[in-house]
Amino acid sequence: MLSAVRPKYADVDRIEKLIGASGFAAVIAAWPENVGYLSGFYHPDMWVNWERMHVVVWPAHGQPAYVVPRMRADLWNEADTVPFITAEDSRPFITDIRGYDGEALDMVRAVADVLSDRGVTEGTVAVEFRSLPVKVSMELSRLLPGLIHEDGWPLLNQLRQVKTSAELEVMTRANRLTADVLERALGTVRAGQTEREISARLASEFFSAGADELSHSILGVGPRAASWHPWPTGLQLEEGMLIRSDWGIRMEGYTSDIARNAVVGRATAEQKDIFARLSAAHDTVVAAVKPGVLASDLAALARREYARLGLEFRWGLIGHGIGLVIHEEPQLLLDVHDPIVEGMTMEIELGYFGDNGGYHIEDLVHVTANGAVNLTQADPNRRLIESEG
Repeated sequence: MLSAVRPKYADVDRIEKLIGASGFAAVIAAWPENVGYLSGFYHPDMWVNWERMHVVVWPAHGQPAYVVPRMRADLWNEADTVPFITAEDSRPFITDIRGYDGEALDMVRAVADVLSDRGVTEGTVAVEFRSLPVKVSMELSRLLPGLIHEDGWPLLNQLRQVKTSAELEVMTRANRLTADVLERALGTVRAGQTEREISARLASEFFSAGADELSHSILGVGPRAASWHPWPTGLQLEEGMLIRSDWGIRMEGYTSDIARNAVVGRATAEQKDIFARLSAAHDTVVAAVKPGVLASDLAALARREYARLGLEFRWGLIGHGIGLVIHEEPQLLLDVHDPIVEGMTMEIELGYFGDNGGYHIEDLVHVTANGAVNLTQADPNRRLIESEG
């Protein structure tokens, strides 16, 4: 059942409409981000131990239920069995909470009970092929052999695709916070510091500014900035080195994904030139984002812009959707022909790997009926960050 209080972020009417029209008898969600969207409750501990899964069962007809570890269920159901535990800061909007015991397969028994209670013992159910442990799927098949399991990830991604105003607000806050911290901190680095020292300061500033958790921390200097996903090391910065940073935080489950470049000290004319050309290509791609355009069209446009600007295309995808999942569909690749949809939030990211480092620009955009709005480029004349020491 659903609480009388409407969910803060999810569009329940959209969820019910899409699941009802999907042909699935029920959706079984286990990936923490999907569970967070469908339940209204996200917590980092959902990632800690896959033996303590949180599962939403949402039937095509009837009310959803939330299957969680017994202690959390008892708290939400106001049982007397956990008097020593303080109530949590938030709770789901689903009110049918089912608890399970231990870290074995009792969770599957609870899921099967929900399905049986809703009359879903035959037909096709949507499960997450990319995240549901095989042993869970096998046990569910044993308990309810009349069910056929099919991949529900495309449907779940579609559910989250169009963002509500509340989602857009929290995502804008998270991404702007990330951009502000990166730009401020990278403008003060100095030769002799290490990648880890810079990253420690960034992490501290993110949490001080309001981040709930870090989602990723990519930072490399000099030649290491040209590796794919460099983690911070003890490498010391030297004057003139290029810094590539790509960081993300979570706020109330929603993630950011922002990339910025800086130079230790003053940038060379060549560094400024490459960055300016990459920046121009980035702005051209953002300007082309609008409802109905295909992901592959944007990927092809980026390649044409690189060629027009005299840059060899040394990069991968040039953007992706984002929300509770850091890489939502569509991925902006040549072989992905999904259309851009009004209401999406996306990260447009262009980069270039050179002989002396890597360049990377990534910003959050919101797709409106009239095109995309860049929400994290504060300076219309984007410049390569130069550190003041």
